[in-house]
Amino acid sequence: MSVARAQATPRGGLPAWIAAAVIVAAVGAALHAVVNGQFLSWDDDINLTANPHLRELSAENLRWIFTDATYMRRYVPFAWLGWAVEQRIFGLSPVVAHAGNLILHALNAVLVFFVVRRLMRAARPAAEERIAWAALAAALVWALHPLRVEIVAWASGRMYAQGMAGALLGVLAYLRAVEIAPGGRGRRRWLAAALAAFAFSFLSYPVFVPVVAVLAVMDFFPLRRFEPAVPLWRGSRNRAVWTEKIPFLALAGAVALITIVARARAQGIWAPPPTLAEFGLFERIAQAGYVWAYYVWKPLVPTGLAPVYTTLVEFDPRGAVFIASLAGVAGATVLLWWRRTRWPAAWALWLAHLILIAPMLGLAESPHYANDRYAYFQGLLWSLVAAWLIVLAGRAALIATGVAVVALGVLSARQVPMWRDSETLFRRLYQHVGPTEYRADIAMRLGDVLRMQGRFGEAKPFFADSLRIQPNVPRAAVSHTGLARIMAAEGKAHEALEHYKEALRLDPAFSPAWVGLGELLVGAANWSEAVPVLERAVALQGGDAAVRDLLGAALVQVGRPAEAVVQFEASLRLRPRTIGTICNLVVALSDAGRREEAVALARDVAQRAPGAAQAHYALGHALRAAGKNDEAITAFAKALEIQPDHAVAREALVRLRTP
Repeated sequence: MSVARAQATPRGGLPAWIAAAVIVAAVGAALHAVVNGQFLSWDDDINLTANPHLRELSAENLRWIFTDATYMRRYVPFAWLGWAVEQRIFGLSPVVAHAGNLILHALNAVLVFFVVRRLMRAARPAAEERIAWAALAAALVWALHPLRVEIVAWASGRMYAQGMAGALLGVLAYLRAVEIAPGGRGRRRWLAAALAAFAFSFLSYPVFVPVVAVLAVMDFFPLRRFEPAVPLWRGSRNRAVWTEKIPFLALAGAVALITIVARARAQGIWAPPPTLAEFGLFERIAQAGYVWAYYVWKPLVPTGLAPVYTTLVEFDPRGAVFIASLAGVAGATVLLWWRRTRWPAAWALWLAHLILIAPMLGLAESPHYANDRYAYFQGLLWSLVAAWLIVLAGRAALIATGVAVVALGVLSARQVPMWRDSETLFRRLYQHVGPTEYRADIAMRLGDVLRMQGRFGEAKPFFADSLRIQPNVPRAAVSHTGLARIMAAEGKAHEALEHYKEALRLDPAFSPAWVGLGELLVGAANWSEAVPVLERAVALQGGDAAVRDLLGAALVQVGRPAEAVVQFEASLRLRPRTIGTICNLVVALSDAGRREEAVALARDVAQRAPGAAQAHYALGHALRAAGKNDEAITAFAKALEIQPDHAVAREALVRLRTP
């Protein structure tokens, strides 16, 4: 039966607006506690809190947003843009970030309801009165499953939620388009809307690219658009189905190509893809089989969940679990292909599963992790299974699903607190991963979190444990840098210096060690040694405005003000209107002989920030350099009025007043 005929069937049962309200209320009830979460040192620092390109919607940052594919080895401009707009409106707020994830997840759950309802109407048009209830139950199974918690409770999960919204809207637009006869009014507009929605999805996060292939699976079943008993590539109707996919395939191919190139050119903190000598073909096949099988059984046993699983960190591809996984996947594929005409729904669901999980197989990754978030879209397939059972079995299946939904909601609510803050997350992981080499990474992360909280005594044992497990790997540079910062804070400069040297021996490209070493040298007023160290830090971490500020200050001290101007101006492009940087730029301009520019800029900043002592000091410095001593005296006096302990302003004022 065609989709158009299915849609002509009289509708009944549960109104859509009531279903949507129930879904939103259920999501809020189970997951509302995510708004109490903090940003985590679990990629939130890389993506959000320490990402200088999102702090301002400047021309330079917008250029980075739409051109960079190396920062996280993905081209995700709409994810970056969404976060940048959010920060522009609300600031960098964990409450807003998590509330946004919650809202997007609730929206996705409502969209799942509409997608399931449309697909079930196409598959079982005669069961119209049951379909709305089945779609509601399916949406709740998807939304409240514990495997969804990571996306909602983790701020960086936004890109998955955002990409899912675009993908679901694209599927709905596609389903609406194919209801209209070829050449019919509005068909092309709906196909264009689907293409635009998919573009938004893929450019939010490219793991949704395989959804384009799933459109062809839906054409097979439940839409039944292919001619029966005719090879898929033959027949005018079949060719028309494939022809309309060309724009979608072109979009998917372009995004996939960018993603592959970005992954191949990994640099900085990202390791390049492993070679076949490092990670063999058989190992990759075994890993793929395991991942495909894992996302079949894990949704049925959603216990013992964690942010990361270490099964694939080091494994023997000849192990029983890997052999069984490969055999199960291969056997299911052969059986369902053989019975595809008798069991079209099962074959379509299985094929969709294989397609949707394909980007998560880790074929170019070692080690690899089967994370909960990878089931975000694939989980929709299990919801379709639940809907199908309800339509076939009726009330008994609906009641059983309702009980399962309540249980899933309780499990999800219990899962949320694990994501509350970095310390809670890493303590959970520290126990979960056991005495493995991966524990060194978690111990290092936990030590760094405690260090940043000033809990040095608690941090040191975790850094030491990390170094005990893995003392001579590049990643150990993080622990040495953490210990160096603790030593520096405790006034043990020599010990700090030794840890920085060891960190840079292990990883000469580890920019935080260069930054920390530069800060140590600046703190000791060792300006001449600080400059090359900070120049190296900027070369490695050029997008960090704070590092450029530090280098600029050091350049001023060694008599290179013209170069300092370059650093301060670059910093201001990243963080416009930063008062401290503007004041430092004023001083550098004055010392570089650009006195009129310095005075004009200083007057402007003093007018815009009349309560900032540093602004009036900078104005005084510029005026004194320009030979306007009387005005300089007034400016220095104003700085001291605002901040009586401003020693540099006091010294400058004394010099000007002394004959």
